[in-house]
Amino acid sequence: MLELLLVLGMMSIIGMMAIGRTSSLMTQWRLTRAAQAYGEELQSAFALVGRSRKPMTITLDTAKMEVRIRDRNGVVYRRRNLGSTSAYKLDAADVTASRLVLEVFPPGLAADSMSVEFSRQGRYRRVRLLRGGLVQVCSNHASLNGVCVPA
Repeated sequence: MLELLLVLGMMSIIGMMAIGRTSSLMTQWRLTRAAQAYGEELQSAFALVGRSRKPMTITLDTAKMEVRIRDRNGVVYRRRNLGSTSAYKLDAADVTASRLVLEVFPPGLAADSMSVEFSRQGRYRRVRLLRGGLVQVCSNHASLNGVCVPA
């Protein structure tokens, strides 16, 4: 009986140590996946512009934590939730964007470049979009200076 209690005690100590690491890994996974999902939405906006030959607007709504791609008539082509009800569980404090609205014109040129940072608990991901449609997901703070280490 004493051996059983000793084994259970050791297992509980190991389990408690693993919970902290698991939480950190889940946070890192959520940020990485959110950055990748946002990058996919940016790429799909350029693909939609190429197919429809109409300007599209990419909007990051931080109140709803939602990315929308719509045309000038207000027709929404794509919508992705990044908020607390999604798998990413982000809130407005976790996202910093250089701009919240960006327009993409045919033949696939954006009105300007943009960058969006996803950060939580010391973890960090940055999505960069250049005017020509190149999307980079970076995992370092040096991406501010133009150097991107792919995530």
